Amino acid sequence: MKSPTRNAGETRERILAAARIWFSRDNYQNVGIRDIAADAGVDAALVNRYFGSKEKLFAKVLEGGFLLEEHLTGDLCDFGAYMVARIMADAEPQPDREFDALRVLLRAAGSQLTAPIVAERFHAEFVQPLAARLRGPDAELRAALAASYIIGLATMRHALLSPFLPHTSLDQVAARTGSAIQACIDS
Repeated sequence: MKSPTRNAGETRERILAAARIWFSRDNYQNVGIRDIAADAGVDAALVNRYFGSKEKLFAKVLEGGFLLEEHLTGDLCDFGAYMVARIMADAEPQPDREFDALRVLLRAAGSQLTAPIVAERFHAEFVQPLAARLRGPDAELRAALAASYIIGLATMRHALLSPFLPHTSLDQVAARTGSAIQACIDS
């Protein structure tokens, strides 16, 4: 009787899917390779074989988590209002069932090990593509400032669950925060 063959690509994807959920719902320090392996249905040694280390797996999990490219179509004249509308309309993430890049970012920020990994990925996937589209001086600084507003609003809306934001009209939030983001884009 032949033993079942394993598809390396599918196994790798199962490991990544399990890791995305684990890192979305808990701090890096609290997530174990054995936990990820169990949810992926593989031996813990296989996780290390595919990714090399927990740190490298964490970095791989973040790839694509902060991609801004899909939001940079066309003119940026309404970018601030568009991003505010996206943040306010996004459904509450379900970290037990899906990847939540914002929660991973917030949890990683306090760790000397993971903060640089998240900062590098966020900069590469969000700040740099935005800066590349901006005209005028200090494009990277302006992109970073716009990102700060976006992360702040997303944190208040989805992580801190601000009691004010769900009851505030999109127009009010867009008028205040959207215009601040747009000022970074336009200046």
